[in-house]
Amino acid sequence: MADDVTVSDNLLELSLGEHCGPGECRAACCVGGIWVDLLEVQRILDHAEVLRFFLAPQYAANEDLWFEDEDFLHADFPSGVALATRTVPRAADAAQDGCIFLRADHLCALHVASDALALGWPGLKPFECATYPIRRSEGVVAYDEETTAAHPHADCQRHGTPQRPRFLVFKTEIELAIGQKAWKTLADRAKR
Repeated sequence: MADDVTVSDNLLELSLGEHCGPGECRAACCVGGIWVDLLEVQRILDHAEVLRFFLAPQYAANEDLWFEDEDFLHADFPSGVALATRTVPRAADAAQDGCIFLRADHLCALHVASDALALGWPGLKPFECATYPIRRSEGVVAYDEETTAAHPHADCQRHGTPQRPRFLVFKTEIELAIGQKAWKTLADRAKR
């Protein structure tokens, strides 16, 4: 593993065997918005002109609406500073707020714009979104049991599928969080 990261044993636990997509859970993980590193905020704003085409019209015109004003200072973010995405009534369920970048079709405008710009993965998606439900916090990479407990449909798993270890189900997210070499070390650890 990387010297500055510990990998939680909860990644070795059995889980539902298949990763689902946002259409199945209606993007349940996007309910509360997300903290975005200041460097990622700037990258998103640098692509504002294109991103506007993929946002709801009432939010597209003014990028000052996209993020909350208050900074969050924390060492988990590369710049040490993060801003929260603004939450607004969800187009598909107005009784529930969601991230401003969440579209009525349950897709993320940042993801759709990244695909249109051929930016590759994760493109404009913030690290915390691209790795979800894998979370890197306080130097520990783990499956986010806190959010999935609060929002049961936000577990990113297809229900009714055979169980597999989480490190296999969420391989892409874990590799993004810790790298391919560290993922291989995790897989070797699981064999023991």
